[in-house]
Amino acid sequence: MKKKIYDAYIFFHHCFFFFSCYFNLPKVCAFLLKMSFFQPELFRNKSKSKKVIIILDRMLGARQDLEIVQKDSNKLPQLKFMRRKLIKLVFFHFMNKKKLFFNYAKLSHTNRFNYYDLAKNRRMEIEKFWTEVIYHLKKLFKHNQLNFLTFAYFYSTEYPLYAGCNNNDIPVKLWNKECFGSEPDLLYRSKSKQFKKACEYFHKISVYNEPMKKMFVNMNTNNKKKVEVIGYPKVVEFLNKSKKKKKRINNILFLSFDPRLGFPSSKKFEHLNFNLTYDKIIKVLNKISNNKQFKICIKRKNKNPLLYKSHIKIDKKIKVIEVGNATKYINEADIVIGLNSSSTLEALINGKYVFTPFFEKNISLKKYLYKFNKEIIINNEKKLEKKILRLHKKTALFPLANKDSQKTIRYYFGDFNNEKKIKLNCSKFLNS
Repeated sequence: MKKKIYDAYIFFHHCFFFFSCYFNLPKVCAFLLKMSFFQPELFRNKSKSKKVIIILDRMLGARQDLEIVQKDSNKLPQLKFMRRKLIKLVFFHFMNKKKLFFNYAKLSHTNRFNYYDLAKNRRMEIEKFWTEVIYHLKKLFKHNQLNFLTFAYFYSTEYPLYAGCNNNDIPVKLWNKECFGSEPDLLYRSKSKQFKKACEYFHKISVYNEPMKKMFVNMNTNNKKKVEVIGYPKVVEFLNKSKKKKKRINNILFLSFDPRLGFPSSKKFEHLNFNLTYDKIIKVLNKISNNKQFKICIKRKNKNPLLYKSHIKIDKKIKVIEVGNATKYINEADIVIGLNSSSTLEALINGKYVFTPFFEKNISLKKYLYKFNKEIIINNEKKLEKKILRLHKKTALFPLANKDSQKTIRYYFGDFNNEKKIKLNCSKFLNS
């Protein structure tokens, strides 16, 4: 019942919010925007800071980083969260001015639309509207120092909001959540004119590692003074600190991945993917599921119509989970199968047996893998099956040292053992 009431509230709030755009009422829009800000229980601290950071909310991963920092600090600014769907509603209005009636609470994905594909006059209109909205929002927070924080630089639907903040002298910070990539992808991003423009909106940028800092500096030399390497806060949650313990190997976790990850987001590369690898992993797991000694789990991200759907049917004996983050399931697993995801890298630090399959016929696609040690890259299905079955009924001392992958771990996570320093860096960034 509570959920139904909440869903109804969200629908009507989004409806009125959209009408404030449709009838060009920026003052009303600012009021509805402020009304929509929320604070999860953990963030309801009695901060005495006059600084208020409006966070463009991302449910998976990003909020978890902030929770880790918040737990150990009482000196953070006031953190309020804003639903990114509201930004999409404004964008949707200026993209489809004649469309008035649709499901305001379940807006279709607009991230696939590019802000720069809009006509110049439309771009000027949406920037002007956001500038006026932020002007009135700033008045509503006249006793506070307002900041905005986002977790991604490539959602072009959000650029007009950033422009509105800049026009009202409100700092916009980027806590760059996507800090992992293949070398060709990072090179492509560093040369992107659109991303170079996007960086001009940001007052400060935080990244998890040195390769990502290098990418931002190559993207725009002005970023050199903006970018800070803060470390990877989530390491606190998934770093296995327990004493070494003998355990029978029987839990297999497949971290479902987006087969497009690792490839540059350009039309030139849109035909490239790891779909074949994905399908063959499912086939191998289906075969292994006949062995009752193994418990197999597939962790998927939340349902997204844009993600790849394999045509291979998953055996009923395999458990499929689509809610929450992967950390809990990585902790419980003995063997982790994954490719081009932060969770696969996390499993290496966590001390698990990690296998990264590459089953593509086109060998040249291998350069689009993350920097995994060649020892964990498996080139055919039979080899993966044999490696897993070889561990059958064996015991191992967990967490594993994963010595062969230390270079990979340092490359992506830097000095991950210094938890205090990571939390202090995060706190300083938020307070800056």
